[in-house]
Amino acid sequence: MLSETRKLPKGQSYPLKPTVLEAALAIANVQIDLHLIRAPGDLFDAHFWPPNANVPYERLYVRAGSVPREQAAEARHRMETVVIPRLIEWLANIMAQDLRSPTRGVQQVINLKPFDV
Repeated sequence: MLSETRKLPKGQSYPLKPTVLEAALAIANVQIDLHLIRAPGDLFDAHFWPPNANVPYERLYVRAGSVPREQAAEARHRMETVVIPRLIEWLANIMAQDLRSPTRGVQQVINLKPFDV
């Protein structure tokens, strides 16, 4: 896993810990090239990219945002109990498809903000 973390503004916190995401994928036995970017803002999305002419393997690109520090504990709990399991379910459904499947052969995106799901 490649993980990037941008500097937070004062009073903000990241509810997603890279190790938690990595462990959840390992427990679910989902193996994919993962690039995680944590950056300030109200976002959590994941992009599944199938192989293409430039990159011969499947990739998952995850962008995770920040929350006000006073909401961090609740957001972290929702991230671990709701958001990550939904992300893994979504990704596992894609990867369960045949490699030649139209579902697995196209780029896909899921949006899962901690307080929206």
